Amino acid sequence: MRLVHALGAAVAATALVGSVAQATVSVSLVQIPVTASPAISSSPTRTYQLKVTQTGEKWDVGSMKFTLGSSAGLSGYLYADPTVHSNSTGESKPYLNPGQTPSNASFYDSYVTTPVFNATPTAGTAASHLNVVGTSDFPNTGTASNVAVVPQTTGNALGQNQTFDVVWGDQSGGQSTLPDGTYTVAQFTIVGNTGGFIRGYSGGSSAANTAQFFNPSNATGSLATALAALNSGNGGAVYLPILGDLDKDGIVGLSDINLVKANAGTNNPAADVDGDGIVGLSDINFVKANAGNVITAPASGVALGSVVPEPSSIVLLAGLGGLLASRRRK
Repeated sequence: MRLVHALGAAVAATALVGSVAQATVSVSLVQIPVTASPAISSSPTRTYQLKVTQTGEKWDVGSMKFTLGSSAGLSGYLYADPTVHSNSTGESKPYLNPGQTPSNASFYDSYVTTPVFNATPTAGTAASHLNVVGTSDFPNTGTASNVAVVPQTTGNALGQNQTFDVVWGDQSGGQSTLPDGTYTVAQFTIVGNTGGFIRGYSGGSSAANTAQFFNPSNATGSLATALAALNSGNGGAVYLPILGDLDKDGIVGLSDINLVKANAGTNNPAADVDGDGIVGLSDINFVKANAGNVITAPASGVALGSVVPEPSSIVLLAGLGGLLASRRRK
């Protein structure tokens, strides 16, 4: 598998080979407390940040598709704040204003970013370091569309804002100036009880870059086994849990209820279903209300936006080396 990227109209010379991932760029999914509901809705709201840790190799580009699960018992949408969100790029305007705080609904907008933009959130930084250039190409075998799909401010409703499908990165390669560490590269705010899988791979700034599949160990049991087997054993899927699945095994059940009860009154994030910073009655009620809900791991070769056996959440992050339009060739 060889990836060829165009930076603007020019084709980047970097080739990414899909093989065993380097240990220099890794990803993780972190839930952050929601202290002010960003949606005018009675549905639960959860926010997750996709983070990249760079050690030596510098994150440069990613390709992602995330289609929310819509099988029996699951529903919801990606939140896009009407006052700050960019409908064309998925860029979150609050990142241009470091004064935004968790008490402001705009803080929870869904967006993509880069390590530099994350570290220095100014308008100038955004203009020179953040580009969104089309849809992800993984695992499709054809050429990806150049039209990015991002949450829309007019689509904040069930049945709408179901997909986050972008190729994005740092056009100036400015992440190479940042020290090794962990940086946010995307944020997802889900209104409702659904979840999904962030699938794909990332790329760095070295001349001989190797595509690095997203493969964090954030799932358990048979679900973890199924995700690890994707892409010839390279993984490539991050699980954004359905509401109530605290042990991240793909099903809401007794073990999740027991985990909430054992941590009642604490701020243990592992038992905080709604992500409000405290484990309490609402968390128990959410688990009970969603008991029996299941999400199934995607099959290795299925088309984007599909899982087995029902349509469900799939997110793709395909790492590339240049950015701004992406296509895939075999």
